[in-house]
Amino acid sequence: MNRVGPSRGQADAQKVAVTHRTTASLKLRKGAGRHYLVQAQLDEHQEVSLVEVRGSWAQVYVRRLYGWVPKAYLEELSLAQQTTSEIEETEQKRNPVPSRYSHIETTHATTATLNLRKGAGTGFPVIKVVDQGAKVKTVVQQGLWAQIQCGDLLGWVPSMYLQALPNQPAKDGLISVPQRRALTTITLNARRGPGDHYPLARILQADTAVVVIARQGAWRKIERDEEPMWIPASQLRTVY
Repeated sequence: MNRVGPSRGQADAQKVAVTHRTTASLKLRKGAGRHYLVQAQLDEHQEVSLVEVRGSWAQVYVRRLYGWVPKAYLEELSLAQQTTSEIEETEQKRNPVPSRYSHIETTHATTATLNLRKGAGTGFPVIKVVDQGAKVKTVVQQGLWAQIQCGDLLGWVPSMYLQALPNQPAKDGLISVPQRRALTTITLNARRGPGDHYPLARILQADTAVVVIARQGAWRKIERDEEPMWIPASQLRTVY
């Protein structure tokens, strides 16, 4: 299983670049299998953002939805196939506006001078050069690459050149962590705080995709649809 694309928080915080397109008309399902409910019908040549690969199925982000399609019917887009709007978006990022990640503490330091790139690979355009020793925030891991925030810019660098900074727990024991995607393992009650005595926030179904943003004891603070809530760490499965 390979987790490679944006979480819901990241998709809402920025324009997500498409990475693949369909090679046939497909049903977008709620899970990795034909027995899951259909959320939408995708046309042939529909552009999507690949999120995760699980066996012969792929999770994609399209039309503000997360869903699953057979991996065999996806083809990767090359840089030459980028649309004009995506190229314009790249230029706009040279004058970015602060995202909601701007207020999250840094998590890593660079161990070399690095090219901050638009995507996870050396074939993607360079946004800026990041100095050795710069403090950045790691947002997501994709194979040998990591998406980071450097100042007000989001981009990708080789993860081997990032060194984790020590966590600094707050007085209440709350520790911020780099955003990490995870799935719930069972149907559970999400709470407004780190404990069963807190009010119910919502009920999350098994295999619900969430983003872990902090921890306190045996509980994890997560985001789902930009809503913060708490669930036990034992009821989460990290995805990569």
